[in-house]
Amino acid sequence: MAELEPITPEPLHEKAYASLRHALRTGRFRPGQAMTIRGLGKELGVSATPVREALQRLIACHALKVLPNRTVIVPPLTRERCAEITEVRLRLEGLAGRQAVNRITDQAVKRLVSRKNRMDRAIKDRNLAAYLQNNEEFHSTIYEAAQMPFLNQMIDLAWLQVAPWFNLLAVEGNFYENANASHALVIDRLVARDADGVEAAIRQDINQAVRHIIEFLDSGVKVAGVNVAA
Repeated sequence: MAELEPITPEPLHEKAYASLRHALRTGRFRPGQAMTIRGLGKELGVSATPVREALQRLIACHALKVLPNRTVIVPPLTRERCAEITEVRLRLEGLAGRQAVNRITDQAVKRLVSRKNRMDRAIKDRNLAAYLQNNEEFHSTIYEAAQMPFLNQMIDLAWLQVAPWFNLLAVEGNFYENANASHALVIDRLVARDADGVEAAIRQDINQAVRHIIEFLDSGVKVAGVNVAA
């Protein structure tokens, strides 16, 4: 009889990394926000060591930054950096959308509709946290359907760096008027198996959000709790 491999719990540093990664991708941390190992460990319910290892991984991929005094912060965003990340996202996420067209399941499409409906409710309630949570899951569902793991890794790196800046959308009233229009179009084009249409809708969605962020970067407007680096 073959021996079974022992079941071992996931290492704590992996759990800490997954939790912090998800928090960054869904806008839980603000740009410029400082964090401490002790504070994060207390919130996550783990010791300092797994938190330190998780932070080192996020620092290595430039999702976080260490200041000369050893404080760890979410990096500020400049207009140039935003433009570069956006150009990368347009190409990578557009490609993922195209690849998902003939691979996405009916069940995944139903999840997209559910997330889109939840975003509608979040917009109505002016609940940006709920909007960002469902927005991240909406996009992840599409990109995972592309079945291209390396492409998803690249997309994840971009999201880790830019997602904290989605917090700026909370103070941009015009954003809420059409925040979900592109998502409805993405679903429509996926159902129609229209690769060009899906790519165009994803690019429209990205450009729409970034346009509002760029307005703040250009204006130098001070937003409470947000470090705007023009």
